[in-house]
Amino acid sequence: MKSFFSGIRAYAPAFRMLFSRKFAWFLLFPVVLLILLFIGGNILTTYLGDSLHHLFEDRLASWVEGISWLGWLNEAAGWIVLVVVKLVYFFLFAMYSGYVILIVMSPVYSWLSERAETHLTGRTYPFSFKQLLRDMLRGILIALRNMVVQTLISIALFLFSFIPVAGLVAPVLMLLVSAYFYGFSFLDYAVERKRIGVRDSVRYVNRRVGATTGVGIVFALALMIPLLNVLVCSFLSLVSVIAGTVVVYGDENERAVCER
Repeated sequence: MKSFFSGIRAYAPAFRMLFSRKFAWFLLFPVVLLILLFIGGNILTTYLGDSLHHLFEDRLASWVEGISWLGWLNEAAGWIVLVVVKLVYFFLFAMYSGYVILIVMSPVYSWLSERAETHLTGRTYPFSFKQLLRDMLRGILIALRNMVVQTLISIALFLFSFIPVAGLVAPVLMLLVSAYFYGFSFLDYAVERKRIGVRDSVRYVNRRVGATTGVGIVFALALMIPLLNVLVCSFLSLVSVIAGTVVVYGDENERAVCER
């Protein structure tokens, strides 16, 4: 629990850092993200709705041919398909919005974490587009891996929730599981610069499961805010990445003190 609360406390210096003069301009990236998600979502759902409508438009037209009072049915079907597609889109987006943000913002997170480490430790890293691309791809793969594993565990916990009495703890466990995997993603941007593989990264965060979950719990709780969750989490994720870097840096600093 001490480690868990240390992960939450890492948000205090992370907030101060993000809203400082050196880092505040990173807040422009979530604005761009939200605009792209809004425009892209509308284009995608409209295209899918039109495509699905065209699949059965001719057959529907042949069914109502000659029945004048059913002439409106074809147009109504187009609207119904569009509404259903939009509902499915928003349902899936609500379920996986956290990972959508993590995947789309991955290049920004890698850059932000590096800048945060430089601010905390004084270490500098020469810019390399190849390395940035590699870090971005790793961040996306980690996010996809965590999304799949979290989904499988969540399904198991959902089935567990039907067990009388014992199932009452399932929602709490699902929240902690999601917090752990989100925290994993946020810490990994700093862990990756140690040039260790994904398997060793898993071992690293598992040894620090309390702090990892503490970093992720804030983001996971923010995702539960009705309607405004994507807006809040787009900006909060920047703080979470810095908090993950603070945790990794604090762990290194503590180990150095112990070695002395």
